[in-house]
Amino acid sequence: MGRLLTFRQLRTEKGWPHSRQWTGKLVKERKIPAPKKRPGGSINVWDETEWDNFQDTFVRALPQAIQFALTTALVEALSTTSINSIVAAIGQLRAVLESEGAAASDVVVSLKAGPPTSTQTANEISTLPDTT
Repeated sequence: MGRLLTFRQLRTEKGWPHSRQWTGKLVKERKIPAPKKRPGGSINVWDETEWDNFQDTFVRALPQAIQFALTTALVEALSTTSINSIVAAIGQLRAVLESEGAAASDVVVSLKAGPPTSTQTANEISTLPDTT
């Protein structure tokens, strides 16, 4: 048994990005390890060894081809400044995950389509050449 981690430690030390409410939902659906109560108190804690094993099985569960497809889509999303390209890359990520059996509700990130092309973003305005 490893050391006991609080929810705050899961976020700061293990990079857990979800809220307490979403974490509770995932526990109820048995998608993540359930917490235990800290001895003598009411604080939820997770066994670090159990948590690390959970994270390791998630990463190793994806075949190499799927890992490559996810990485490619993520690189495309992060290497562009066009909102439409980001939306397209997120769509690719979602398609790959759904092909592995993920439901649409399992995909945490969702974006709205970009504004009409007749408007400019703040970034585009700040990069316009000075004509004065």
